[in-house]
Amino acid sequence: MISLERVYDVLEIFIIFPLVLLCQFILQKLLDLLYPSRDRNLHQSDQAICYDVVYDFKKLLHFARPNGTQFFLLKYREMRKISHVINDDDVTLYYVTPQEFQFVRVKPGVDLRDIIRYPFTFITQHNCAVEVMTVSHEQGDKYLADRVDLNNSGSNIVLLHNTGRCGSTLIANMAHRTEQFHVISEPYSLTALVFDFSSKSEQTPLDSEENLDLLRSTLLFLCKDPDKKYLIKVCGIFTGSLAHIAHKALPGVREIFLHRSLLATVSSWHKILGPLRFSGLARHAKYILPLKYRRIWEKVKPQGSYQGFLFILLSQLHPFFIECENGRKMRAFSYESLQKNQEEFCKNLLCELGLGSEYVPLALSALEVDSQENSPLKKYNMDKNRRINIPSQALDWIVKVGLEEFGIEIRKEDVFVNNMPNS
Repeated sequence: MISLERVYDVLEIFIIFPLVLLCQFILQKLLDLLYPSRDRNLHQSDQAICYDVVYDFKKLLHFARPNGTQFFLLKYREMRKISHVINDDDVTLYYVTPQEFQFVRVKPGVDLRDIIRYPFTFITQHNCAVEVMTVSHEQGDKYLADRVDLNNSGSNIVLLHNTGRCGSTLIANMAHRTEQFHVISEPYSLTALVFDFSSKSEQTPLDSEENLDLLRSTLLFLCKDPDKKYLIKVCGIFTGSLAHIAHKALPGVREIFLHRSLLATVSSWHKILGPLRFSGLARHAKYILPLKYRRIWEKVKPQGSYQGFLFILLSQLHPFFIECENGRKMRAFSYESLQKNQEEFCKNLLCELGLGSEYVPLALSALEVDSQENSPLKKYNMDKNRRINIPSQALDWIVKVGLEEFGIEIRKEDVFVNNMPNS
């Protein structure tokens, strides 16, 4: 029997979502006519265009990840000097388009650094935005070039790569509990770069000078205080697409990788997305994969949603293997090793983060609460008791493809990677 929730999912995806975007588009055009901005002067000035958030159309949707400002209804307010905008504590980089950086100011009382209360940065930025400020790439880069105090090597930044649904929010919470890191959880600005770079990858290499400059600027805008240490938990799509170029943009950045049994990871994704979205993402994954993985996809032709989703996870694991083969000393951690020995895991993790064992008790305190407790995603389709039965042929297929196409050895029983380097 089909549940009402599944019926609503179908209605939202095919009817409500397009209508919401259409309404936003029409009303935004009307507001732009009533309150025209002077964006034509933006490239010739050190000014940011500032808009008030009049309404957020995402409130009408059940499960729609924020995607830039497409859901916002914005009213032009004024032009302000870039330095007067970006340096405010309540202003953070939210999104990056091919033309500009987009910052948001959150409402009073919201501290984005508190990931216990606000586990996902991009969701909190969107839900709590009261103002949007846009800065052209040209003027943003000029501002960064004039900031002589910035840490241009990125040595104060740690990137936590992961496949999603693997315990990465918990690990970010551990780092936060030590009070030594400003943790940024899944900034959508980095995810936006993946879509931008991938869309032009057939003509422009991912590690082109243009792409590296934009990635560098994005990371520096995210980590704008040179006196702080930052840990950025990226999305799995960033890991799969751009993990190999982050150090080229900022040579001093440190990177670690978290993974989990692919069986447990796929099951968790299925539970939180629900069957319809899980199937849609799995079947259309090739359109968001880097070019080399799209070619492998066409070669092995995944059949069904489980094979497609397992392929996505392989494409997110493989860049780590390549980087290690090229001599980079990126450390890997597994969620299973945390379950086996919590204290030993914490010691090794903190050592990799440059912290001593005296911080272990603080890090372990993260295990006392559910790291997803305050996440809006918690209410969406997550049913821990729902059993997911992945067909045996899908498991046989991923074991074969993993070894033959990626050089990744996978244990069929729990679909765990056996030959993870530097783990």
